[in-house]
Amino acid sequence: MVIGLAVLAGCQARPSETVDVGATLQTVRFDHDYEWENYVNRDQKVVFAVENGAYHARAWDGGFTWTLNSSVHTDVVIQADAEQLSDYSDNAFGLMCRASPSNNGDGYFFFISGDGYYTLRRGAAKEVLPIIPWTRTDAIQQGRAINRIRIVCVDDYLALYVNGQFVAEAHDQLFASGYAGLTAAVPEGGEVDVRFDDVVIRAATLERLGPAATAPAGVG
Repeated sequence: MVIGLAVLAGCQARPSETVDVGATLQTVRFDHDYEWENYVNRDQKVVFAVENGAYHARAWDGGFTWTLNSSVHTDVVIQADAEQLSDYSDNAFGLMCRASPSNNGDGYFFFISGDGYYTLRRGAAKEVLPIIPWTRTDAIQQGRAINRIRIVCVDDYLALYVNGQFVAEAHDQLFASGYAGLTAAVPEGGEVDVRFDDVVIRAATLERLGPAATAPAGVG
């Protein structure tokens, strides 16, 4: 199912694919509580809800949590601003693409952490396993800060950008379409408290070049 993997770091800091961004499919500013799925279960120590013009995600004591929109997409670039509100930084928060409409955890997870790490993961068969394991990057603003997260899900190509910087990429062909999602995770005994805002979903394609053509890689 995984047909290739590339993690670029250090001096190799450019993506291998050029992505052409098209029309805006959806913009969510969380001015209304019906704009995204809300989930509140205080027994499970999870509160995901639209509050005061943003999406507030809180979870305690372990596990992966997520909420989804209700529009199926295939090839997209998804962007959102994520603000960490707590001092506890051993956590994870980010975006999903191609999440199953059945809301069973299937799909692609793109996480960053409050202490400067990222991971790309695939949820399938009730497990969320790494495509790219936790890796450190200087692109992430640590602690109580706002990070702009942008993910690319086009054909079998997956990529993560943080604050305008390319961070990592992978190829995986298990999921071809699904919902967008907001996600957070935390180890047992920990806490994640983050606010998401300004979610933008855009159509996208990969730029296919002829054998003699060259062009800079990145999200265009």
